[in-house]
Amino acid sequence: MTDLTEATPHQLLGLYDSPFVRRVAVTMNLYAIPFTHLSLSVFRHMDAMRPLNPLFKVPMLTLPSGEKLFESAYILDYLDELAGERDILPLTPRSGPERRQVQQMMALAIVATEKAVAIEYERKRPGELQWADWTGRLRGQMRQAFTMLEERLAGDFLVGGRLTQADITTVAGIGFVRYVLPHEWPASDYPALARLADRLEASAAFKAVPIDE
Repeated sequence: MTDLTEATPHQLLGLYDSPFVRRVAVTMNLYAIPFTHLSLSVFRHMDAMRPLNPLFKVPMLTLPSGEKLFESAYILDYLDELAGERDILPLTPRSGPERRQVQQMMALAIVATEKAVAIEYERKRPGELQWADWTGRLRGQMRQAFTMLEERLAGDFLVGGRLTQADITTVAGIGFVRYVLPHEWPASDYPALARLADRLEASAAFKAVPIDE
C-alpha cells in the first residue's frame, strides 16, 4: 500500500486555469492526497519550466519517489489506484458498464474542453491570421458536446447517482469556459449543467483550487 504520509508529498505542476490541471487537483483533494502545487505557466514561465518539464506539457505529477507522470487521464488512473488501495471508492469505476458510462461522459467533457481551449488559442492569434470558419467549427463542436452532456444529466450527477470523474471533468471544463471565454457560455442553454457546476464549484474540493490562481 502506498504511504501517503511520506516526508516528500506529491507535486502538481501547472496553473489552475488549465482545466486538465484543475481536475487532477480536485481529485487529489477528494482523495485526501497531500500535494504541493508548483504554479508555473508553459507560456510565461518557460525558463523555470524547462529544467522541470522540457515537454512544456501540464499537468505533470511528481510522485514521492521522484517518478514523473504526464497527461491528466493517466494521472487520474494512478490516483484511482491509490484510492482503491485505501478502500476509497474510485471516481472512475475500475470495471463494468458504469466504467464505460463514466468514460463516455468524460469523453464528451474532454471534447467540449479541448474545443474551448482551441478557441482561446485561435483568439490569441493576430487578427489577420484568425480564421472565423475554423472558430465557428470549434464552437459548434464544443456546444454539441455540452448539449449531449446536458441531455444526459437527469439527476444530481451524470452517472450512477453519485459524484464521478465525469462530473469533475465536466465542471472543470465549464469553469474554463466561464472564466476564459464567458461569452461562449450561454448558461440558459445548459441549465442542468449550470446547476451542477454551481454546486460543485461551491464544494471544498473545488474552492481549494481557484481557477484564477
